[in-house]
Amino acid sequence: MAGKRSSSRRPLLLGLLVTVAAVHLITCPYTKVEESFNLQAAHDLLYHGLDVDKYDHHEFPGVVPRTFLGPVLLAAFSSPAVYVLSLLEISKFYSQLIDRSETAVRVLSGRHVLLADGHAVPPDVLLHQDTAQRAGPACGAELCLFLGLLLLPPLSSRKLPVLRLLQHAVPAGTLCLGLTVAVDSYFWRYLVWPEGKVLWYNTVLNKSSNWGTSPLLWYFYSALPRGLGCSLLFVPLGVVDRRARALILPPLGFIALYSLLPHKELRFVIYTFPVLNVVAARGCTHVLNNYKKSWLYKVGSLLVIGHLVANAVYTATSLYVSHFNYPGGIAMQRLHKLVPPRTGGCGCCRPAAAACGAGTGSDHAGVVLPDVLLHIDVAAAQTGVSRFLQVNSAWRYDKREDVQPGAAGMLAYTHLLMEAAPGHLVLYRDTHRVLASIAGTTGVSLNLTKLPPFDINLQTRLVLLERLPRPS
Repeated sequence: MAGKRSSSRRPLLLGLLVTVAAVHLITCPYTKVEESFNLQAAHDLLYHGLDVDKYDHHEFPGVVPRTFLGPVLLAAFSSPAVYVLSLLEISKFYSQLIDRSETAVRVLSGRHVLLADGHAVPPDVLLHQDTAQRAGPACGAELCLFLGLLLLPPLSSRKLPVLRLLQHAVPAGTLCLGLTVAVDSYFWRYLVWPEGKVLWYNTVLNKSSNWGTSPLLWYFYSALPRGLGCSLLFVPLGVVDRRARALILPPLGFIALYSLLPHKELRFVIYTFPVLNVVAARGCTHVLNNYKKSWLYKVGSLLVIGHLVANAVYTATSLYVSHFNYPGGIAMQRLHKLVPPRTGGCGCCRPAAAACGAGTGSDHAGVVLPDVLLHIDVAAAQTGVSRFLQVNSAWRYDKREDVQPGAAGMLAYTHLLMEAAPGHLVLYRDTHRVLASIAGTTGVSLNLTKLPPFDINLQTRLVLLERLPRPS
């Protein structure tokens, strides 16, 4: 009967997960710099096909190469819907939403882990899901490390024979390594194993510390509380189950190993959160199942329900605050509203329309110039700008980083999207006017005199400048 009840709840829980993902996507439709490569690569695959010379990564390769395997799959799944949008001449912005929706679908496809009702994940599931589908050599060396730690308990208890593990892991690893080298070498135009270079750069060379360092225990006192919320309090209760005790050791070991690297980010250890949530769920189940035994368990049951409410409030608050973290994306949308094309333009930005020349003008030498020549600085590019937001094919969008603020070359641009630094703005007071100011969050402060009891601290993060007409 318990199994039937669990099966009947799963569609409801899956629907809840899909709804939550959709709300997050609608509230925060843009991306930050961490997602930049995958998003730009998916765009180029969808809109440039095999014309690799037009791909963003050749002009902006980043510090280390990244794999194209993920973007290839996302583009393949997204292409039918994106093609329909292009036929209807609907803005590419909605293609970005489709691409990110596909990412959410891929994440939710592992729902049997999330809906495991607090039970330990069987070794067969680990083998088939993590070894075959997520294959660390292609998708991330950190997944290889996490998978290895997850497999240690069944290996040590001999529930999973070593020979059987090798029968799965060796062919899957070899296939995925060969696949990533072949595919990525084609797109990067040189022989490369991207995840191998990332591993070498971050661990052996330890150059990731150039982007900041954190204390040794930062993951435990900062990342885990922020990532798990109140559920972290129930993780210790989960270890009352022998299977949960075996399940919790791999993620804790993974986080401990990553703590040795000076540069730390929550996304580096986010793979452990579903497993830790399973352990927390087991702790909640233990309390609820013993509800009738004593008043202590009754109080504990109220805390279980209360922590779900608290997590929902915490998530909603974090989502609302995060909405203000993408000034670059908001600025791009605002630009296209404030500066409509003079002669229509091609809003759909299909590849075939890129050379249509709609909405262009000419200088005295007869050279065709676009209505808008926009320069996007680093601060804007890192906070939401993507090629999906370059929706007017008659305009030119430039992210080059070798032109300094105030340089003569900047006067060639009709519009500038730049960081709102006073020292930079003063350089353009005689040549440009402020078309728009875009605010972003600088933090949250407690305010017990209002509901909700906090204030979001906002300040101008980016400005959109328009060049003044040149004297005749």
